[in-house]
Amino acid sequence: MTPEISEFSYGFALTNELVGWAPLKAAPVFPSLIEEGRHGGGYDVKLEMPGLPLFFQFKRADCMLRSNAREITKDRLTLRVPFFRFPITQSGKSDQHSLLLELDDGKNGVFYAAPRFYELSEIDQAWSRGEVAARSIFIRPQSIGRLDSDSHHIAFDNRRAYLCSEPRPIEFQTAASLVERLASRLAAETRPLSDALPEFNTSLTDAWRRGKQRIAEEGRLGQLIPNNILADRAHSLPGGSVPRREPTAIRDELRPLRQLADNALKLFNAQLIIVQKGGQTGAIIKRREAWLRGHYSSMRRNRMRKVRDRNVLDGRMCP
Repeated sequence: MTPEISEFSYGFALTNELVGWAPLKAAPVFPSLIEEGRHGGGYDVKLEMPGLPLFFQFKRADCMLRSNAREITKDRLTLRVPFFRFPITQSGKSDQHSLLLELDDGKNGVFYAAPRFYELSEIDQAWSRGEVAARSIFIRPQSIGRLDSDSHHIAFDNRRAYLCSEPRPIEFQTAASLVERLASRLAAETRPLSDALPEFNTSLTDAWRRGKQRIAEEGRLGQLIPNNILADRAHSLPGGSVPRREPTAIRDELRPLRQLADNALKLFNAQLIIVQKGGQTGAIIKRREAWLRGHYSSMRRNRMRKVRDRNVLDGRMCP
């Protein structure tokens, strides 16, 4: 079944739930919020405290409801219906996995995140119960490894995950094991986030350049894209260029944080989350809950409108 939810809706629900991710504080960083001048930049990031970057690429998953799905009948995978799958690469169309693979160098936390649900009612239920993360799967690009130019996808249920098209089992993280992994790494980090941010930024841009170099060497790219693409690639479209909006002036100490969030999105299509010790304030959580309720209400109205219009076209109801 095709998912009713968007990657944006899932990603927003997940990151907002992670705000209260005890015993850690997981703060999603959006450049626009830094520009608005929120204290500390983004969602309550403390520059004077140690912190780690976590990069999520959100995926929405198709739901397989029947036992005659290819993964079961042909590939003989031990998956239980309903199970889910999401694409990693499409044949000859995307180098994104190769780039994420370079970013996932053992120092950065890099994960594909996908839900074990696909309907609007399910994400509403998961959100209200605080189960969005618990009903998600987290997979490192390194667990998948290097891929050829064919199409590949991940198939998974509550117990197992497989890389297809030539199926093999892969390691994945649950929400609980991911928290444990991050807490262990954070315990070993002693530098204030402000001191570590330059290194994080260098690591990210170096990973992008390594990825493009490897893609070129493998013959999947005609030539290397110049380094100045780091600043320009998000502003170009086939039909012309998008007018550039100059960033709002911010305090100097926040610039590396905005740069890291901005390049994570532009170069890797990934959401930056800063993980630190501690809890989160109730006011911030309530602010996100209010936004999300309005967002879901709008989604429901749009969906009902589409169903009504479809019924009118089919002659099942009067306009």
